[in-house]
Amino acid sequence: MTDVRTLDLEFFGATEVIASFLAPTESGFVLFESGPASTIATLERRVGEAGIVLDDLRAVFVTHVHLDHAGGAGVLARRTGCKVFAHPAGAEHLVAPERKLLPSAERLYGELMEPLWGTTLGVPAENLKVVADEEAVTVDGLQVRAWHTPGHAVHHIAWQVGDAVVTGDVAGVRFPGATHVLPPMPPPDIDIGAWRESLAVLRRIEPGRLLLTHYGAFDDVPRHLDELEERIVRWTEMAERVVSEGGDTSALAEMLETADQLEMESATVPEEAVARYRRLCPMEGNSAGLHRYCSKRAQES
Repeated sequence: MTDVRTLDLEFFGATEVIASFLAPTESGFVLFESGPASTIATLERRVGEAGIVLDDLRAVFVTHVHLDHAGGAGVLARRTGCKVFAHPAGAEHLVAPERKLLPSAERLYGELMEPLWGTTLGVPAENLKVVADEEAVTVDGLQVRAWHTPGHAVHHIAWQVGDAVVTGDVAGVRFPGATHVLPPMPPPDIDIGAWRESLAVLRRIEPGRLLLTHYGAFDDVPRHLDELEERIVRWTEMAERVVSEGGDTSALAEMLETADQLEMESATVPEEAVARYRRLCPMEGNSAGLHRYCSKRAQES
C-alpha cells in the first residue's frame, strides 16, 4: 500500500473540510491538491509535522482548478520550483487566473474573496505540465496515473497512486464517521452523463481507497460509488420534473434538501455532520447546477 497521508488544511478555522494528500518520493514529496492560497501556512505546518520541509516539494497534482483545490498551486510553484500537473483544459486558468477564474470567483464571493481564498497567484508556465487521459508520470521515483473524470468540471482529473485514487469532487463529499455521500453540483460545468461515465472509470480501476478532498480516506469503495451514483440519478430526475413544470432553482433546492434530510436521518448522520454537509455542498449551488444542466438538455431535445 502506497504511503499517502491526509493533511487537514483547517480551512477558515474548521477541521475536516479541505484535505491535501502527501506522498513521499525518493528525495522529497508530492502533494495532491494544494488547497487554497489562504491555507498555505497551515499546509507548511502539516508538512513539518510529517517530518518534511516544504522546500522538498517536487510536484503538486491538482484535480481541477477550483480555488479550494488548486488556489495555492501558484504560490507553491513560485516558492519551491515544483511542477504542477493538471488537465489540459485547466491550464490557462492556472497560469493566468486573473483572466477568468478570479473575476468569476469575485462576483460570487465579494468581500469574502480574500478571507476565504487568500491571494491566488498564477503558476509559472514553465512549471505547469498538462497530462493526457490515462497518462502515467513519474516524479522523483513515484508513479502517478491520470484519469480524466469530467462531470463536476470539464477539466477534472482523478490521480491514481498505488492502490489509492485522489478523487477531487468526482467521488463526492463525505466526512469521517459518516457513510452519506453527496455530489457537489455547482454551475456551470455539471454534466450528468459524463459524471456517470467517470464513476464507471473509477470502478474499472478498482482502487482500494478513495481520497476525497472533502474529506479523507475511505475504503468501502463499491458501496460509496454506488450510493453516489444512485443519488445523482435521483437528483437529476427531480430536476427534470421541476424544469418540465416550469419550476425555478429555489423550488428545486427545497425539494433536494427535503429529500436529503430524510436520507440523512435514515443514515443516522450526526447533527454536526449535517451542518458540515450543508456548508460544503449547499443545495442552492446544487440546484443551480442541476437546473442549468436539465434546462439545456430540455432545450436541445
